[in-house]
Amino acid sequence: MATINSLYLLTPMTGRTSGADRTTVIGTVEMKWRTFWIAVFAMVPAGVLTAIFFPMLGSYAMLWIPIVQAAAFVLIERRSKDGLQLRTYQAMFDKKRSAVNTFYLCGQPVDVSGETFGTIRQITVPVYRDEGDSRPAQPTYFEDFEASSR
Repeated sequence: MATINSLYLLTPMTGRTSGADRTTVIGTVEMKWRTFWIAVFAMVPAGVLTAIFFPMLGSYAMLWIPIVQAAAFVLIERRSKDGLQLRTYQAMFDKKRSAVNTFYLCGQPVDVSGETFGTIRQITVPVYRDEGDSRPAQPTYFEDFEASSR
């Protein structure tokens, strides 16, 4: 009887975005596919701006290409240094759409108008022993516990 090769699903082990950091050689340059597509799509507005300003500036209009490319990479590839480390455009959209009592977190609205404030309470309760119990009494304060553990 022939054996059948097993097929394993690797997504739970590696994660959905495991291929995001993989690089490939495109032309003669090694880069991520995401980087390649950002550069390709950023050439459209860069070309339009270059065409508009070329009659006025001549060859200096070609400076629009690196300017637009840099702006595209800053908006799309760069992540914030703190918090959830969202991409720049995501953070800008969340900030723009936020309103009073509603803010956006990773594109999802969070409504805080109905929230009430409460008190954080201790989740454990000290155990009180009867006088006839032979087990040692449990400390009720941290200092007592610290002293009994020495």
